[in-house]
Amino acid sequence: MGVEAKRNTPEPTGQARAKPAAVRRSRGGGGLFRKLSVILLAGVGLYGLWLAASSQPGRDPTPPPPLKQATPLPTPSPQSPEPLPTPRFDVVRVSPDGDAVLAGRAAPGSTVVVRDGDAAVGSVAADKRGEWVMLPPKPLPPGTRELGVSELRPGASDPVLSDTVVVVVVPESPTGKTAPPAPPPPSPPPPGAAPVAPTIVAPPALPQPPSIPLAVAVPRAGLSGGGGSAVLQAPQPTAAPGKPVAAPSPPGGVTVDTMDYDPVGRVALGGRAAPNSSVQLYLDNILVGRAHTDPQGQWRLTPEKLIDPGVYTLRADEVNDTGKVVARAELPVQVSTLPADMTDGRSVVVQPGNSLWRLARRTLGDGMLYTTIYAANRDQIRNPDLIYPGQIFAVPPAQPPSN
Repeated sequence: MGVEAKRNTPEPTGQARAKPAAVRRSRGGGGLFRKLSVILLAGVGLYGLWLAASSQPGRDPTPPPPLKQATPLPTPSPQSPEPLPTPRFDVVRVSPDGDAVLAGRAAPGSTVVVRDGDAAVGSVAADKRGEWVMLPPKPLPPGTRELGVSELRPGASDPVLSDTVVVVVVPESPTGKTAPPAPPPPSPPPPGAAPVAPTIVAPPALPQPPSIPLAVAVPRAGLSGGGGSAVLQAPQPTAAPGKPVAAPSPPGGVTVDTMDYDPVGRVALGGRAAPNSSVQLYLDNILVGRAHTDPQGQWRLTPEKLIDPGVYTLRADEVNDTGKVVARAELPVQVSTLPADMTDGRSVVVQPGNSLWRLARRTLGDGMLYTTIYAANRDQIRNPDLIYPGQIFAVPPAQPPSN
């Protein structure tokens, strides 16, 4: 059956067998034509877009000119280094006999010269960190001395003066002094005379040891250049006969050490409190400014307003972050109108006292600067919880309510 079926199937003719090949050729030619048509249509479309763009108003069909080479920016000049600070005293320690230890800062590698007026005290080289220490070979003579420091930087021809001078008051030394001779004993009474009661003779008073010298840094140009005086060594208060020496204020409180003023009415205040704390200053319960202590606990303030001559009550409040007063000092201060010739031809006049020292010094430009140095004692301490009229409190920011 299978053989017969195969035989009965008609054989395809040659024309019929050639049809698939023709069909393949026609199909292959049509695909190539379509590709060429797509390429042609794309070229026509791009040409039409170019014509449309070139026909828009404001457009120049001409190609843009070639770009010019940009002018290079000038090379910025290197910034000039910040000017070095002037030399200064950081430490001044003077013994009652005048032996001194001086230290401070200057330009690294510079030659530091310390002078007492016009006389050289000594010279030393600053190290690579700009620190210098000097031990003068001779003690400072008794009396009021004015120490200045200058530096001669490497390669420079002119020395640089410090912005401050240090006024040192060296007391009279008792070295070589002896007690006054005792009075001669009374002569014996003549024979037959009535007996006389013996006279008690007090022993002669020995010389008292001198107090600690005063050392205070004073601005060379006065208050016009800003800043004020700073006590580098406080004098030891002396007591009246029969009275004990006042004890120094306890640590952790606030003190007022100096007050400077000039004839114009500028005032500068300085003192001590806890390091990195805030201090509020009042004159007659009127806020005159706020100050912040440095890491060593020193604070300084120059009120913006001029202060008229008169007697005031100065109050210093040390406050914490919440505005609470944690320490308080209060004392009377006086701004006086003094004659310009009170120095009597001298550059510095110091009037020592028990609770305060007064200093008058001629500044650059023949001006005057008056400084009051207050001895550290308990008389300044006040109750920090007492509220004064006009006292300023810092209000802490409101906290969001907790759920």
